[in-house]
Amino acid sequence: MTDGTLLRAEGLTKVFGSGHTAVRAVAGVDLAVAAGELVLIMGPSGSGKTTLLSMLGGLLRPSEGRITIGDVVITALPRRELTRIRRDSIGFVFQTFNLLESLDALENVEIALNVSGVKGGEAERRARALLVDAGLEARLRFRATKLSGGERQRVAIARALANEPHLLLADEPTANLDSHHGLEVMRVLRDLATRHDKAAVVVSHDPRLEEIADRVLQLEDGRLRPETVRRPVAAGR
Repeated sequence: MTDGTLLRAEGLTKVFGSGHTAVRAVAGVDLAVAAGELVLIMGPSGSGKTTLLSMLGGLLRPSEGRITIGDVVITALPRRELTRIRRDSIGFVFQTFNLLESLDALENVEIALNVSGVKGGEAERRARALLVDAGLEARLRFRATKLSGGERQRVAIARALANEPHLLLADEPTANLDSHHGLEVMRVLRDLATRHDKAAVVVSHDPRLEEIADRVLQLEDGRLRPETVRRPVAAGR
């Protein structure tokens, strides 16, 4: 998009059920995120954070509204095309890491590249560069079971960036980490998203993450409140 926006959601709504049992989990959300920007969406359990993130990532179809990633309106895509967009244009970071425990750090990132057709020396080179950027140069050949929680989440972030997606989505990425390692991991995510010009959306109920965000938004009862914090996107931060 010419204005630098990589993610745009318009009137995003998700209703579960019908009739008197219908639950409006997300209600008319508008959101735009630019390249190099990290937006933190906060709210209590049950506020609709994960539902919103799942729609932004093409994992859940909205009941109403429109989502555009880059120049592609993903809400209009058939299932096969949506699968390709998730693979090539969206990187996911989850609270449970989702690493393959029998593989080492390098292999866990390489496998994401292999799935999209990048193999051999090129896959290893790209995986190694991302892990070094994430501060894991000394842990490349450590199996996932031998890594700390913070290190495993850094591997997960590197894997999410492996296919050079437009959009990085993180769902409670610090939930299984203590406060020190949680902030450390989020600073790595912030730095990598900025340096690689990704649009990043993080959902969390952890207020300590506010310091790494360009914008902090509150989601309550499926609706976004006016932003409470806004900082200019700092190049190279």
